[in-house]
Amino acid sequence: MTKPVRNPTETLRTRHVFLDTEVYRRAGFNISNTPFALLAKQIEVGRVVLHVADITLAEIQRQLGESALVMAAEAKRLLRDFNRIAQLTGEDNVTVRDVDGSALAEKAWAGFVDVLVKRFRSHSVLALEVPARIVFDRYFAGSPPFDHRGSKEFPDAFIVEALARYCNSNEISMYVVSGDAALRRAAREHDTLLPLETLEDVLAAATAEGGGDLEAIADEIFAAPGFDEQLIEAIKSDLDFVEFVYYGSLSDVSILGAKLDEIVSVDGYDVAAIDETKIGLILHANSILAVRVRFVDETELRDKDNDITPTELETWVQTHARLKIYVSIDLRTLRFMETELLTRDVIVE
Repeated sequence: MTKPVRNPTETLRTRHVFLDTEVYRRAGFNISNTPFALLAKQIEVGRVVLHVADITLAEIQRQLGESALVMAAEAKRLLRDFNRIAQLTGEDNVTVRDVDGSALAEKAWAGFVDVLVKRFRSHSVLALEVPARIVFDRYFAGSPPFDHRGSKEFPDAFIVEALARYCNSNEISMYVVSGDAALRRAAREHDTLLPLETLEDVLAAATAEGGGDLEAIADEIFAAPGFDEQLIEAIKSDLDFVEFVYYGSLSDVSILGAKLDEIVSVDGYDVAAIDETKIGLILHANSILAVRVRFVDETELRDKDNDITPTELETWVQTHARLKIYVSIDLRTLRFMETELLTRDVIVE
């Protein structure tokens, strides 16, 4: 495997960081996962200060509640379908504790806020207090985030204005982290706001000092015996948690599973954390996955009236995926201590 190159990054230009709703949603609102846990450590030692807007919190509360209701309904559906199949075995129905979607949503939101306040020590920015005229002036002028025809990004516009006003009042600058290109363009309109695309970009910047030493350590890790095998096993162990979305030519496709065929290359990495005993790397692995799909074949069977009788078939489809994976490595043994596949969505064509 070719030796990966460290992705270019700069040291932190400010310790102040704002995360868009999209960043939390991309993590499934699990702010205890590996990237957020690493962010918490940076906050704990005072290298990073997290800011959150009131509008962002309102969006998260709504989306988290909707997710909880969907999950509760899906759990009931799965149990019902399972028991229908179980009847064929002659066994009694399986019973589980009924999940109240509304109650789950309330508890999830309370837990989210508790972690945000206590562990991340977040600072509030009041976007709802921004005068509406400022935002509407940008809207009618077609300025970001309203620079695309039909764009109605009003929540983002209020948030960006609030962050800029907050920075000006406190004489600071702030990273604005979002996968939403329109929001990043809007942030770029203000000298005090520094747009970044992912939380991992913040973590990489927070550990960018001492680049030469870090690269020498990383080179030693990549050359160590068993590195390739450990990486393959780390990806395999987490593939079940990836959501596959099919966009090919087959009809009514269901994804039944996937396996790793090949790691073509690891073409880049970021240093996410380091201390005296371990280092955390975010690797970018170009991989070939084999995805097992079930689809409806409508071309084979027809009944006596020449109506199509659909038939379900299964096949394997190969797809290319650029996987992002976090690995924590013991600096004494160069063995993986902890791994987490950060890529959660893969498109299959």
